[in-house]
Amino acid sequence: MRYLVLILGALLAAGAVAFAQEPTPAPAPTPTPVATETPVPAGTPTFEEPVTEPSVPPDFAAIQWRQSQSKGSWARKGRLVRGVMLPELGEDFFTWDPIFNRIPNREWRRYGTDRLIRTVLTVIHQFRMEHDSAQRVGIMDLSRTHGGKFGREYGGLGHASHQNGLDIDILYPRKDGTEARPTKPSQVDRVLAQDLVDRFVAAGAIKVFVGPKLKLKGPKNVVVPLIYHDDHLHVRVR
Repeated sequence: MRYLVLILGALLAAGAVAFAQEPTPAPAPTPTPVATETPVPAGTPTFEEPVTEPSVPPDFAAIQWRQSQSKGSWARKGRLVRGVMLPELGEDFFTWDPIFNRIPNREWRRYGTDRLIRTVLTVIHQFRMEHDSAQRVGIMDLSRTHGGKFGREYGGLGHASHQNGLDIDILYPRKDGTEARPTKPSQVDRVLAQDLVDRFVAAGAIKVFVGPKLKLKGPKNVVVPLIYHDDHLHVRVR
């Protein structure tokens, strides 16, 4: 009997030790909050978006480009070397013969430096993109094929300048939208005309001669009122 009691006591002691050594379950891990991105409103620009480049004037494709040289003065002993010919018509412009008063202007009156042609076509393309209902821009005389004098012997009043490929005459836009030369100041759309003047100044023109009756504005000594310019503005680049 004593022996049985000893065995039972040993068994109970072993159970108590085993219970004491049983591992306590580890607490469940606390879930880590998942960061969520704040939604970006549609149309909001991001730094990864490509920068939109200005569109290339479509009329560039029709031109035989070459590097030109302007020699001498615009009004004295001027010459044009490897001049670029402006086509008679384009998507953004038409040419106007100031002697015969018709479209197009004759080829030998449509030469300028590559810089002049690029500047003019870029300005009028941007102008037309802004005013998509406006008529094409009219262009009259540039320089002769190889530059040089462009006086009365070449028709009309002639030009004191236009000798070295850096000058161009641009018709003012008409109120009625007709692609033709304005015959009096009242036919000129002065809002569109002022916008053209502003754009040529911004493009780096060193002179813009305008008709005194039109009251067009611009930087002093750059935008200059001058007689015989009531139907067109005269742009000169470097």
